[in-house]
Amino acid sequence: MRYQKTTQVPNELVDVHLTELTFSELKVLLYIIRQTYGWKLKNGKRKQRDRITYKLFNTKTGISIRALPGTIQSLITKHLITVTDYQGNKLHSPQQRKGKVGIYYAPCFNTYAEKDKKVCTYQQKGVQNIPYNKTNSTKLKRQKSFQQKGRVSDWQRMQQIIQSRKQTPLYK
Repeated sequence: MRYQKTTQVPNELVDVHLTELTFSELKVLLYIIRQTYGWKLKNGKRKQRDRITYKLFNTKTGISIRALPGTIQSLITKHLITVTDYQGNKLHSPQQRKGKVGIYYAPCFNTYAEKDKKVCTYQQKGVQNIPYNKTNSTKLKRQKSFQQKGRVSDWQRMQQIIQSRKQTPLYK
């Protein structure tokens, strides 16, 4: 029995990833699957990627345009989609996608890839592993130096302030 005008959804999505996806992530992912695996090319193969605009995501999924970048970024970090430009260069951060006219989306499932080869091979590195991170250079050093001195209760700190004020005269 063949179903006409339907799109096959990969079993991996339902079996593995369904519990970890939010409602908006599921909507965006299903729409990307529809736009790619839901179409056959002239040679009989399924589309691997498709150009989708934020406006199209908004009208088809009902998700606001302001919420889309965060939703797309979370799908990228979960390795469920890959985002590329026209030439196929990967755009895995919002800064790389900003201002691009043609952004292509592809699901990362084994289903319709060539000979069951995994499409998405990009492993994204964590934000904290960047050597020039503001948090690493300023906040953490201050926290470490503060913790080395030892914690002081509020009452003890007030006593210290009072003692320091008694030692320094107000008028000379």
